[in-house]
Amino acid sequence: MILPASLRFWRGLPRPVVISAISVAGTLLVSACATTSAPPPPPPPPPPPVVEQPVIEPPVVEQPVVERTGGVIPRHLDNRELTRAALLLPFSHPNSAARAEAANLLRAAELALFQHGPDTLVLIPKDTGGTAEGAREAAQAAIDDGADIILGPLFGAAAGAAGEVASRYDVPVLAFSTDTSMAGNGVYLLSLPPQQEVARIVEYTSRLGVERYAFIGPGGAYGATVRNALQDSAEQSGGYLTAEETYVGGVEAMTSAARRLAELGFTSLEAEAALEFRSSDWQPSADAPFQAVMLPEGGTRLRTLGPLLPYHEIDPLIVRFLGTGLWNNEETRREPVLHGGWFAGPDAEAHQAYVAEYEAAFGDEPSRISSHAYDAVLLAIYFANEGDVSREALEDPEGFYGADGLFRFRADGQIERGLAVYEVRRDSFRVIDPAPRQFEPDIF
Repeated sequence: MILPASLRFWRGLPRPVVISAISVAGTLLVSACATTSAPPPPPPPPPPPVVEQPVIEPPVVEQPVVERTGGVIPRHLDNRELTRAALLLPFSHPNSAARAEAANLLRAAELALFQHGPDTLVLIPKDTGGTAEGAREAAQAAIDDGADIILGPLFGAAAGAAGEVASRYDVPVLAFSTDTSMAGNGVYLLSLPPQQEVARIVEYTSRLGVERYAFIGPGGAYGATVRNALQDSAEQSGGYLTAEETYVGGVEAMTSAARRLAELGFTSLEAEAALEFRSSDWQPSADAPFQAVMLPEGGTRLRTLGPLLPYHEIDPLIVRFLGTGLWNNEETRREPVLHGGWFAGPDAEAHQAYVAEYEAAFGDEPSRISSHAYDAVLLAIYFANEGDVSREALEDPEGFYGADGLFRFRADGQIERGLAVYEVRRDSFRVIDPAPRQFEPDIF
């Protein structure tokens, strides 16, 4: 069932509850008594004769789900049927940026709750400190407070630790991490994995006839994730990865990588043809060593890398420049070389509506991932109203619609999002292939 769009515009409902809960663990100290000297004991009796007994293997018993009783009940909501959602975030993280992101996520969660939530939904913030152990303790405290669903944590290791605790009580976890290895066993990722951005842009370009792809990007985990996704997606679409270059460092390393990539051989459009060229007329070149190149950078680093390719004769009028979600910021539009480039991202119309609501409430622009907390609370509200907070409900194949558009969860905890394809223009990001509004029923 699609989450009703009208859910985002409820007004005049009773104000729901946000509470802070702090867990306090007690410590029991036990001291041993001192001993006094005593006469030696008598010699032990002879051992009894050994009688062999048959070996009986104990039966294998599955670990049962731990039953829970009680939970936090605000005084003014006594005798009501409550749904409790715990929000696990790194409020006391030593890094100021992580603390700021936790504050943004909390604001977004409160926005969804106060705009749309019934007064029988209780939001319980818990501090993870940004560590796995802190998340484990916060998850247990949330369970003790009666949490029916856990929202967060933000980081991968913390999400895994919280999931270990929650699985013992059959409580689902909606984590904000992009670490796909933490998904599964009741942990669902509400983030936007780069693999899906790559798959979407490859799906679109392959329909236009692109078969040969190249990759130039940073070494490290993110670059490797995008590179592998590009190869896998290209092969699934009948294409292949024909060239790849990685670098570690700044301008010098990027320049060397671009030069190596260009050694495959390219020719540029003649000046007259270049002046008459329109992006809508682009077709994959039959002669180019590769027809599209992926640049998984953002901000200043993207504006540094982009111009290095045409400098080494990789003409963006012949080779289509592709990006990931890192392209989705204003700095990308300031670089002329990137105009005409393509990237995949969430439904802009849905996200802009969320941004407007956030700015109206707080007078500030939301962080890019704060919408994950907003959607997490919307899901908790939806399940509370339906009376079903469960894995089965979360895995509804029709999916849901939130601040970033259409999405649904798979049984393995991975998220699938309906993404749009955007073209970079000087003054905007233009939608060239809209995000879907419903999923195909036969995908799973």
